[in-house]
This record gives sequence, C-alpha cells and structure tokens, in this order.
Amino acid sequence: MLKINRKEKILEILNNKKDTRINNLCNILNVSIATIHRDLDELEREGRIKKVFGGVILNNTDDFEIINKVRLNTNVDLKKRISAKALELVKNGDCLFIDNSTTCYYFAKALSESEFKNLVIVTNSYLIPGLFIKNENIQVVSTGGLLIKDMNSFAGPCAITAINEFNGNKFFFSVAAISINGDLSDIYDIDLVTVKREMFKRSKEKICLVDSSKFNKVGQSKIFNISQIDKIITDSNCDKDKREEIAMSGVRLILG
Repeated sequence: MLKINRKEKILEILNNKKDTRINNLCNILNVSIATIHRDLDELEREGRIKKVFGGVILNNTDDFEIINKVRLNTNVDLKKRISAKALELVKNGDCLFIDNSTTCYYFAKALSESEFKNLVIVTNSYLIPGLFIKNENIQVVSTGGLLIKDMNSFAGPCAITAINEFNGNKFFFSVAAISINGDLSDIYDIDLVTVKREMFKRSKEKICLVDSSKFNKVGQSKIFNISQIDKIITDSNCDKDKREEIAMSGVRLILG
C-alpha cells in the first residue's frame, strides 16, 4: 500500500474508532512499527493526529476520557506482570506513595484485590482511590490539589502539603523514559514533576515500575537518575545488555 493510502486509511480508522493503539495499526496495515511511526510522525506534523503513549488519536479530540483510555490500554499485560512483582515488596503496615502513572494504576488495582492489612496509600492519582471502595483493610489518602485532567492526577501546593504529612516506606512510580546514561525522564509538567520529587524525598525506598519499551529513550524532563533509586521492576523482554548496565549501577533489577 502506498504511503498516501496508508495515511488516509489511518485517518479513516480514527474517524471510526476515535483512538487506536499503534500495534493495531501495524497489524491492520501489515507494515512494520517503524513504517507506522514514520506515517504517524508525518500526520502529526500536518496537525491531523496526536501520538499518545503507545496510541494515537485525532488531533481534534479534546475528550480526556479517550486520551486516558489510550494510555491505560497500552502494554496492559506487561504492566500487570510488573505489578504482580511489585506486590512482593509490600508488607503489612507499610505507608506507600503511589504516583499517577498508568503502570501504578495496575499496581494499585492489584493491591486493592490483595489481603494486605493496615496499609496506608498516598496518591495523586484521581483514578486510584476509587479502586479501594470495597477494601476495608487499606486506607487511601488522595493528595487533592489542582486537577490535571489529561494525566489522571492532582498537583500543586495542596498536593505537596498533603504529601508532607506522611513518612513513606516505599515510593512506587513510573517514568516515560530511561536513557542510556541512566536518566529517568517524563513529559514536562512542572507541577507533576514537583509532586513526584516530593514523594521521592518523603520515602525510604524508591521503586520504579517500567516496561522494557521505555529503556534507551529520553523524555522531555529529567526527574531522577538511576543512581538515586533502589529498585527497577520491568518485564522479561528487557535485553541482556540493559540488565548488565542496571546491575553495574548498583540498582536491584527485578523481572516480571
């Protein structure tokens, strides 16, 4: 299929479905992921679509529910495997900081279905607290604050004030990218970056939950360096060279 025809087909799919995953486009159009990314990059430069965390939406879509759905539905199996491993690090009586990432959403979901007792969870996600409505053994504290609709989150001074009321045993978080040099980075939003750094400071142990697709990439804003964290939990698709690099940094690597 010619490139111009592929691009029109992509737009047709999005007009019908509003959103789709990049891997789905590869299967439908029977082309490589590199080819799809080139087509999508052109469509994005033309202002016709937006690439969103493993998915794609029409540029005229301002429905935050759709944007967030794309993020939540990306690499779900990997996120669930990582979450299962993260559960093994939790102990009864812990105070946990959990960020607003979609990977941590699946971790929180696993916690909500667990038998842990006397846990306190502090989160800036507006999706996570609702997972615990039927769980009487785990207390959940929402930071509240400025609502950032497209990131499922709260931020701002109110959120920082709430975070500073707690002493965390562990901080579970994710990032958009981990570079070759070991920098952990995310999209640039100064309010969200500040919240993440505050949770980091208030916690004894820092644990990054990240799928293997995030390695050797660079995000918009550096948040931490790998030397500052204690553990990385990723999936078994993480290649041998990256495993060795992480081991040399002194960070414990756990594969899900």
